[in-house]
Amino acid sequence: TASLTFLGVKVTALSPGRGPLSAVLGDEVAGVMARIHEEKGVELLLGERQTGFVGEGHVEAVVTQGGRRLPCDFVVVAIGIQPNVELASAAGISVDNGILADGYTRTSAAAVFAVGDVANYLHPLFGRVRVEHYNNAEKMGRAVARNMLGGLEPYDYLYSFWSDQYEDKIEYVGYARKWDRFVVRGSLDARRFLGFYFNGGRLLAAMGLNRGGDPELDKEGELAGAGRLIAAGGRVDPSLIEDEHVDLRTLKV
Repeated sequence: TASLTFLGVKVTALSPGRGPLSAVLGDEVAGVMARIHEEKGVELLLGERQTGFVGEGHVEAVVTQGGRRLPCDFVVVAIGIQPNVELASAAGISVDNGILADGYTRTSAAAVFAVGDVANYLHPLFGRVRVEHYNNAEKMGRAVARNMLGGLEPYDYLYSFWSDQYEDKIEYVGYARKWDRFVVRGSLDARRFLGFYFNGGRLLAAMGLNRGGDPELDKEGELAGAGRLIAAGGRVDPSLIEDEHVDLRTLKV
């Protein structure tokens, strides 16, 4: 959406959630992102889904679940991926939402390892996960190579990703499939804040909008500090996390 808007395209975006990235970052952050897009001229149709296309030879309109007909010149459909497990399945290797692997990324077949977006493996902090980020695939490939050569170390990479949205930048570290508490340090309205995702009393992930630095490159940044807390088990008092007077980088689990 941001890239097309930069190119001068008038964008109408359909989102089944309450805002962009709501499934990953939650409704509070999604609301901030929605305002950012709307200020750039994007028409956001929240809670809407596409049910059909209309056109002869090329698309002319999108039909929505709510019955709207949206004229258009072209459509970008974000459908995600489906892991290709056909070869593994045919070889008798266990599959379920990807190729199943243990904490060393070993599959159910001797001397066969899974790596990248298709690997559904046991992370020591987050349990069974399958991650679709290029930096994870890159680091997992190196870890698997070491294990294939006899190193046999658990793959415990702490995931991170980023997204540039116009002049605003999102950074994220950790992995939170679900959470029961969201803590903010900073100001949502000022669009400069950190968000922390807790579940069952554990800090699982943290994000920053225009704050916190790159969790992998800026080792003295706040998000790198959050990453260290997550890697240590995440048992930290949420009230300390949201208190601006407490240096996040000095907190210990």
